[in-house]
Amino acid sequence: MKQKKPFPDAKHWRGRAEATRVKAESLKDNTSRHRLLKVAKEYDKLARLAEKRQRNEVDGQF
Repeated sequence: MKQKKPFPDAKHWRGRAEATRVKAESLKDNTSRHRLLKVAKEYDKLARLAEKRQRNEVDGQF
């Protein structure tokens, strides 16, 4: 049985960011749209951290 990764990978977070942006663009309320776009940026940050973690694991640093 394949073991589940303890942390989602970058692809997961980028998908969440994109889905959040799509939802934000559909909103008419500027405040809500702005908040969701901020959330999407945070998902992008998580994706970058996941990529860094993966590189470190490959390099044997993690």
